[in-house]
Amino acid sequence: MRVNDWATRRASAVRRTEGPPEERMPFMRDEVGPRTRTNRRDVPRRTANGRADFATPISLALDRGRSGGPSVRLTATARRTSARWRVVAVTLLIVLTLTAAHAEREEFVLPQKTQTQMWRLTNDSSWRDWANYHIRDCWSPDGRYVCTVRYREFGLWQDGGVRVRVIDVATGEVVRTFEWASTPRWAHHRNWLFFVQIPEEGSPWNIMWWDLDRDRLTQLQGHASYIGSTDWQDRYIYASRVTLDDGTGMAGAAVPINGGTPLPLEVGGQLEGNPEHPKVFTRVSNYFEPFKPTRVSFDPDGSNLGVASTCLQQCHQSWSGGGEWYLFGNQPMKGRRWDEPFPSNQHYLAATFAGDICRGAKTDRYLVGSGATGSITFADLRSGGGWTVVPEALSYIHDSTTYQYSGDSGNYDCDAKGSPDGTKICFVSTYDLRDGPLTRIAQTASAATGPGLHVRSTEGFPESGRLSVRTEIIGYERKTDTSFEGLTRGMYDTGPGSLRTMPEERLKGLSEYPSDLRSGISVTSFDARMIPKEQRAGMSTPARFAREDWPDRETPLPWQRRTDVYVAVVREPDRPWLWRQGDRVELVPGELHFETRGYRVLRDGEPVGEQLVAPGGSVELQPGEYTAVAVEQSGLESPASNALRLDGPVTLRVLAEAPEDFTWTRDRWLIGEQPAEETAAKVAPEAVREIVHRYDGVIHREWYEGGTLVRRHDIDRDGFAVRRLLYEDGRLARREYHTEQGVQTWEDFDADGFIAECCHNYNGQPWNHWWFIKGTPVKLWTERGGHHTASTEGGGTYVKQGIDWVKVEDEG
Repeated sequence: MRVNDWATRRASAVRRTEGPPEERMPFMRDEVGPRTRTNRRDVPRRTANGRADFATPISLALDRGRSGGPSVRLTATARRTSARWRVVAVTLLIVLTLTAAHAEREEFVLPQKTQTQMWRLTNDSSWRDWANYHIRDCWSPDGRYVCTVRYREFGLWQDGGVRVRVIDVATGEVVRTFEWASTPRWAHHRNWLFFVQIPEEGSPWNIMWWDLDRDRLTQLQGHASYIGSTDWQDRYIYASRVTLDDGTGMAGAAVPINGGTPLPLEVGGQLEGNPEHPKVFTRVSNYFEPFKPTRVSFDPDGSNLGVASTCLQQCHQSWSGGGEWYLFGNQPMKGRRWDEPFPSNQHYLAATFAGDICRGAKTDRYLVGSGATGSITFADLRSGGGWTVVPEALSYIHDSTTYQYSGDSGNYDCDAKGSPDGTKICFVSTYDLRDGPLTRIAQTASAATGPGLHVRSTEGFPESGRLSVRTEIIGYERKTDTSFEGLTRGMYDTGPGSLRTMPEERLKGLSEYPSDLRSGISVTSFDARMIPKEQRAGMSTPARFAREDWPDRETPLPWQRRTDVYVAVVREPDRPWLWRQGDRVELVPGELHFETRGYRVLRDGEPVGEQLVAPGGSVELQPGEYTAVAVEQSGLESPASNALRLDGPVTLRVLAEAPEDFTWTRDRWLIGEQPAEETAAKVAPEAVREIVHRYDGVIHREWYEGGTLVRRHDIDRDGFAVRRLLYEDGRLARREYHTEQGVQTWEDFDADGFIAECCHNYNGQPWNHWWFIKGTPVKLWTERGGHHTASTEGGGTYVKQGIDWVKVEDEG
């Protein structure tokens, strides 16, 4: 769509910034990757043969993909029947590619001095490879696979159409490709993949279920181009705009997985089931109507409809991995209890900021925050602390002031999601994070510094070329070690609209001395943002750039890179524990072990046997000192467990779950600095309770006066007290989140446990200060205002007046 006025276009885009790209472009594709044999041990290969039980005659048409290898496309040759369910077991051929880089996981370390270990799973920037919207997991429940969709951006049916792919994270192999398929979704608890697939042009989209472990493909009842998640028990897959074979239409439906007619729901759109509780949320459009909902929640059968969030609290939203929290982004991470609809408390959960917010693991402990150009953050809710995993995702597409080449933020948002154990984050980026150069502006040009763009280093950039600086492309004629010189501002009609209308002398001044570009701003190479010419071979011009109203005939902007899929390693897998139980030794799995493939047992530092010991297995041990290491499906390994010395032979049993009498923490009571019994400590004038983790040491510290809790600190991995709680008469009265820079957020609670006030500080100063009555916002002071506070008139004070949110004169 051509929009002539840049400011108008940007304002209209505000209403789309939350929306999943699926809702705007419902037929998405995933990655088409190559396949090579692997000599890895302990990585089982799956056969491609399934069982046939056809309710509808199907023919298999082998199409040649871009890579030259065969792929599978289903073509229906008869009318669909109305059978309750249909098994369409097909032979799924492995897609062959010629480029080894596609078939192997590329491993590297980020050059941004973070030493973050990275894996690149796709490497063809001429395709849009995407691993789902931020609310929806791309990781299989066992953490071994990532589902992706591949397509030509802006042209879903160009150059081979849309396809779903499944990538083995351990090897980078594409183990399955489903042609003419879109919107892949894993079940919450089983290795089941759901997607929609069209058998032939002009036919309705079928809802497909692939049982990965049994390699069985089933067509479910109903037709839809967009599906959501499964319910909390993996009994249904939710779908929007569903039609049945008899023509019956439904706005939304719960489609039974094991057979049956879809159950109609009154709501459709973003249908996202809580992973552990019987609750679903969906999105509705009530922008800038402050007390109308932007999300509603309901039970799996559509009953108990309630407000999940109002427009006044609009932001990116999702479920936590353990289902206890309904999450709110675009601020320090917040959440509401899964079973508490609005109005109720919206709690600060961490000092870590999130744009798009998502589960960080299959537990409530870890959360992920991401955006597009900014950082990818990881929060540990045990302490409320967190850290930056990827300093900058650097993912964006330049627009001109007259044309929106990006299409929408959904085409470049990095959409980060944590793996089941919270050890890795999968995301996408339009930039070459391994080889693309990156620097930052060091200082503003002045008479003292001389002309040009002064940066920390120009290493890796061409001697002359083009730079990407925020929304602008800047040409340069030459470089020194720390500057780019001979600048051309606003190339290809990019950057602030003011550049286009600026007087020539003023623009020349900003070209020689770019005083509007401040210290700290990131600078990347626009040349590195272009699709390499060798990858453009066979790539047709996107249709939207061939229309008569396309204004920029000579611009390179249509050939900016599409997204590739990356994995960032966040932390090491949790360590197991060895303990002696009677006449045997037991290996207790680490706290999170969804992704554990097996354990390497070591005697005096050397492996015992060549194979990993799987959960449920056993091994005979001889005298010596033993440790164990957990090994993930991906190949990541944990640190060594505690050491256990044995004086005689004994059997080691590897447990699948921790026994009931095992705990990872113990309480330690102190009176003064001396250890004390709990009974004595609870009657002492002052006492301290420390919660001590087997590996991590003290993780919580509580202070008591006469047996009454008065204060608690939750401590991060560096020993810093992030979350600090104050109590009055044993009830929570105040909660603060601290960073090294001071108080990040605070909340005050009333006598009934409701949050009465809360505040988010920015650079040590108040930014958003809220007042509530029993969970309902009644007042806000904001430094900036804007979309995510429904305060469109900018900073100031706003109050609730009936169902309106009204700006008033600031008090005092």
